[in-house]
Amino acid sequence: VFDCKFSPDGQHFACTDSHGHLLLFGFGCNKYYEKIPDQMFFHTDYRPLIRDANNYVLDEQTQQAPHLMPPPFLVDVDGNPHPTRFQRLVPGRENCKDEQLIPQLGYVANGDGEVVEQVIGQQTNDQDESILDGMIRELQREQDLRLINEGETLPNPPLNRSHSVNGG
Repeated sequence: VFDCKFSPDGQHFACTDSHGHLLLFGFGCNKYYEKIPDQMFFHTDYRPLIRDANNYVLDEQTQQAPHLMPPPFLVDVDGNPHPTRFQRLVPGRENCKDEQLIPQLGYVANGDGEVVEQVIGQQTNDQDESILDGMIRELQREQDLRLINEGETLPNPPLNRSHSVNGG
């Protein structure tokens, strides 16, 4: 069991495990839960993470901070995407068009020069920067200014984490 959460009223709780099982316990009918697939994973589950020179955690394939990555796709245990009606269950994908809910795979070079399979086209050009992205950028700027004012040098210039490796 990886995680367990109780409902606010204490009458239900849910658990997840490493096999993609979601166990729901409580009172009531289970008709709604019978309609979802047996196996549901995010396509980014089990991806390796690395630390950059500033000690930030990054997704190894995309070189992006995990919280700045687009919402992941729901897949089965073999990595096959679920139909679009299930992709809309992922927060951030509720109002996407059908064509945005189908993963488009491409190949990009990672930081080590290796070519890896990558989901491309996850973000549209008309998406605004999230409030969280702006807050993180501002906190980083303030920290950099504080370090400079204290006479310390920055190890590396701050990275722009809002863009993917391939310049998108």
